[in-house]
Amino acid sequence: GRRGVKTPPAPLLRGSRMSRMASFDLTVHLRSATPPHELDSLFWSVSTPGSPRYLDFYKSAEALAHLFGAAPSSVDAATQWLSSLNGTQIRLSPMRDRLTAKFFSAPAGCFSSRGLPLRPPAGVHLVTRSDAGAETSGGDPSPRARRRSSGYGVGEQKAAYQIPASLAATNPATLQMVWGPGTFGYSPLGLQAFRATQCPGINPSKVRFDTDHHGRFGGDNFMEGNLDTHMISAFGMNVSTLVSNTNASLSTEEGDGFGLALLDFVTGLANRAVVPHVLSLSLGSLSAYSCDLLCAEAAKTRKVSRGECEAFLQSQRQVCMFKSEAQVARINHGLMALGLRGVSVLGSSGDGGSHWSFGPFRGAGRVPSVLNEVGCAFSFPIFPSPSPYMASVGGTAWEAGDPRRPVAWEGSGGGFSWQFGRPEHQEAAVAAYLSRTAGLPPAASFNASNRAYPDMSAVAVEGTSESAPTVAGIFSLLIDARLNAGLPPLGPLGPRIYEVARAFPGEAFDDVATGNTKTSCATGFPATKGWDPATGWGRPRWPGLLEHFGSDESIRGRAAVRSR
Repeated sequence: GRRGVKTPPAPLLRGSRMSRMASFDLTVHLRSATPPHELDSLFWSVSTPGSPRYLDFYKSAEALAHLFGAAPSSVDAATQWLSSLNGTQIRLSPMRDRLTAKFFSAPAGCFSSRGLPLRPPAGVHLVTRSDAGAETSGGDPSPRARRRSSGYGVGEQKAAYQIPASLAATNPATLQMVWGPGTFGYSPLGLQAFRATQCPGINPSKVRFDTDHHGRFGGDNFMEGNLDTHMISAFGMNVSTLVSNTNASLSTEEGDGFGLALLDFVTGLANRAVVPHVLSLSLGSLSAYSCDLLCAEAAKTRKVSRGECEAFLQSQRQVCMFKSEAQVARINHGLMALGLRGVSVLGSSGDGGSHWSFGPFRGAGRVPSVLNEVGCAFSFPIFPSPSPYMASVGGTAWEAGDPRRPVAWEGSGGGFSWQFGRPEHQEAAVAAYLSRTAGLPPAASFNASNRAYPDMSAVAVEGTSESAPTVAGIFSLLIDARLNAGLPPLGPLGPRIYEVARAFPGEAFDDVATGNTKTSCATGFPATKGWDPATGWGRPRWPGLLEHFGSDESIRGRAAVRSR
């Protein structure tokens, strides 16, 4: 995303009289009959090298229905509720975790001013809405190639990571995906121009949209979509690539409509018959917890009310795009399901260091001034990439333009989640960082016991929206090699990244020990030898990645040693 002030979208409804309206769809997210801790345990069992179930993924959405599906009584109650609201075409998902319905009319007084139905039954976790007629669209723009930062061309980056320039996928089944809502899309003509100037090996015929929403030229998310598509296609050369926009409503572009769109996407994708091997997510904002903390601390100053803070944050584009911690928990629920189906999900660690979505708040007056003071006093992690159920990708640059001297990119997001506990595979590396590193932020400003991020990094001179699809494309090539060798895909990457980095230091990742996440503030997390919250384990090294991720020999050897 790019920093700026948004124009608030028009309200979805005027009052609650809804006897006549444009058509819309509702998705009802049902509570799983399986306790969350059991799903979490299962996720780690298929993700962790040495586990008896490692890489034993579920082949279909139906195979997950007994785990993620709702109780039959909950399905019946929610179906009757939707029908009572005049819902039509009510459908239950293959995983039995979602009901969708189309509406052409609804009883007055049954919906909120935001257009969501009131009084859902107990088995309903959350309800999301998608409106017809509020879509973005646009033609293919001029075929001008995106201007690359000097010295950071695709060829130079591949050389820095020791990736052969001509390396391309050969398995037709290998599948990668990028996603975003609103104006998100890409220009086929622009991809052709990027191919001509940056990466002749890109195969544009392998890139396609997977919905009717192709984005809108000039939209901020359209620029993001182009960058995502260019980088994942350049580094995952010849991999079949889906560019996905599942909700083109303008309400999803900047404010809290984005969280609803992401929730619908990840839970819907987990229910598809075919899922990608790799999914790259570049868009996000401060987490719901961070936004709540920011306003709570601002209100304590007595200079700004909580209401003023919340209204200001919603006037800022792509700063607070998640409605609640419950919504974030349900997105994690969907990410778990994707992982159990064998999807490797990677996301941008953010462009505001450990304090911001992008940078300090702009504008004169009390509110931005107070929020900037609070913003520097605490760590404010983003979402979704600090989720424990995906891999977080930070950013690097090259000192004095020398690719042999990687440093943390100045905006590389990193730190510690306020909301998510630390996974076991992170314990040793993070504990070592905390115990040996001087100059850490004040202890009260972050939760040192929680999920730490990022996990690894790559060049991000155009933001971590550049580095995430870059690394995603690299892992697509690793999975391509695995499929050609008759091996399963990699699925969730976290435990294996930490296992390989600890057991084979310097082989799969080049350490990056220079930089800090403080941005404009006085304190941040310094980069140092080994894992750190500025660049994770460092940048990719293709020969080591191919040895330790493209094959399972070294991992099996480690497991055999542990079992003795």
